[in-house]
Amino acid sequence: MTGVVEVRGALTLAPGTVVRFGPDAGLLVTATGSLNAVGTEAAPITFTGTTPTPGFWKGLAFKSNTPENALEHVVISYAGSEQSFCCDFFYGPGGRLEARASVVVGSNQGASSQVRLAHTTVEKSGTQGLFVFNKARLPGFSRNLFRGNLGAPVVVSLSAAGSLDGASIYSGNSPTQPEANGDNLVHLVAAPEADTSTAQTLRKLDVPYGVSTGLPDTTVEYAGALTLEPGVRLQFEAESGLRITETGSLVARGTADAPIVFTGRTETPGYWKGISILSLNPDNVLAHARVSHGGSDPFCCDYFTRTGDIRASISVGSGTGRGQLRLSDSLVSQGAGWGVFVFKNATFTQSASTYDGNAAGTVGYEAPPLAP
Repeated sequence: MTGVVEVRGALTLAPGTVVRFGPDAGLLVTATGSLNAVGTEAAPITFTGTTPTPGFWKGLAFKSNTPENALEHVVISYAGSEQSFCCDFFYGPGGRLEARASVVVGSNQGASSQVRLAHTTVEKSGTQGLFVFNKARLPGFSRNLFRGNLGAPVVVSLSAAGSLDGASIYSGNSPTQPEANGDNLVHLVAAPEADTSTAQTLRKLDVPYGVSTGLPDTTVEYAGALTLEPGVRLQFEAESGLRITETGSLVARGTADAPIVFTGRTETPGYWKGISILSLNPDNVLAHARVSHGGSDPFCCDYFTRTGDIRASISVGSGTGRGQLRLSDSLVSQGAGWGVFVFKNATFTQSASTYDGNAAGTVGYEAPPLAP
């Protein structure tokens, strides 16, 4: 196959089908089309390049929102070229991040899109394995393998990240022919504003989540219920942070054996912003958590007091907003500001938590009478 072939109707592939693509060729499923590629364990469907070189061909792109889109028992090899699909496959402020991957789901046209991935291997991409952004969805995502990709195994919008399952292999460490990816992180990017109210549970994967990787100085906001499973590890890009807005909540309840970790991609004091809680939801909790190397700079735009801007690994409330958080059995360490800062209209309770190496101190209060 040569060039970019657009699928505008229903395309179904039989088990055992092999499709070979020429240089920079690809398959684009448009808003009116569908691709149903369902193989079997004994007869998988294969998409590959005519030359076995990582990044030889573009890949598969999905812009349609039909449940008929499926990749099951499929092998996708040598895709992810440096040339992205035209013309609305980019992400981030100013289009800083092109959606280049073996499989791309989403677009910038405002419409939803989806594909079902199960028992599928994505390998030898010249860029990322899977790129899911804006209003894209991944129903039925299960037991997939990402190995030997030169970039990350997966880039996913936070509003779709809850679809990723813990049984898939993102590290490339498969029982047969294991091969690590070039960047063994699942990259989390901000969700479109309209989708941030979706409840999400981030599952423990065999690699960490990389928040805003490649997009420094980015605050990822969430307005829905965000739950983290025990053992989840989040690594933040430089000067990036997580903000739970007024309608959202954060439940990060680890265990002694499987704490939840928030840290910088580079573990130096003040590498990333930190966590900001602007929600009064009583469910907000960090338990058996490890928060380190935050406090790079204040969140925008009202995180200051009469004494100046506030930098903290955890901020509860803001200069004009309220917030509520319970912290227990946790460690807050190596921050460039406060471990925790509590603004005057916020509520903070803690138990059995420790602080180490935070430059401004352990817990700061804008209004000392509110201190417990």
